[in-house]
Amino acid sequence: MAILITQTVVIMRLILFMLSLMAFCSTAVAQMSAQLLQQPDVSKTHITFSYGGDIWIADKDGGLATKLSSAKGVESFPRFSPDGSMIAFSGNYDGNTDIYALPTMGGVPTRVTHHGMPDQLLDWYPDGKSLLYASKMESGKQRFSQFYKISAEGGLPEKLPMAYGEFGSLSPDGSQIAFVDRSRVFRTWKRYRGGTAADVWLFDLNTYVSMKF
Repeated sequence: MAILITQTVVIMRLILFMLSLMAFCSTAVAQMSAQLLQQPDVSKTHITFSYGGDIWIADKDGGLATKLSSAKGVESFPRFSPDGSMIAFSGNYDGNTDIYALPTMGGVPTRVTHHGMPDQLLDWYPDGKSLLYASKMESGKQRFSQFYKISAEGGLPEKLPMAYGEFGSLSPDGSQIAFVDRSRVFRTWKRYRGGTAADVWLFDLNTYVSMKF
């Protein structure tokens, strides 16, 4: 009789332990850390970001995030159109990183660029009709990137007049661009202040006058 009671107690304790473990795992999954989300962008109503190689979207006031992409490729640098109805991003689906666009509420991505070199999305033009991106496709030795403008619906790109460009953002009227001509993004060191540390430049697209900050 004592042996039977002891076995029953052990079984009950094991069941309680397993239930506690399951509850802990469920809580851990539901409260997944957001420390690894990258490259966020904000519209009037939503926030989009890259997490785990996919594009996510969440309400600006908080709540659950929804994954917009689930392809086998890696998506990065999501950016809202000025009216918030579209999200453009860089995606690697066929062995090369190109630019795609899809509706903010989900849908099938539309391919924008088709060149064989990687294209990194940077910004939308204020009119919502064109995209700004960086690519090494005409840099010869592929040691630096340059800026290009392309229609959000695709077509032939237009190279901007700056000789070098890695990251940039357009002014609200699209007449100026703040940019860096080299970047430490994706590097393995932090707080570097040596000779290749990038300066921020402001370039006027109408007068071609530049100023270093």
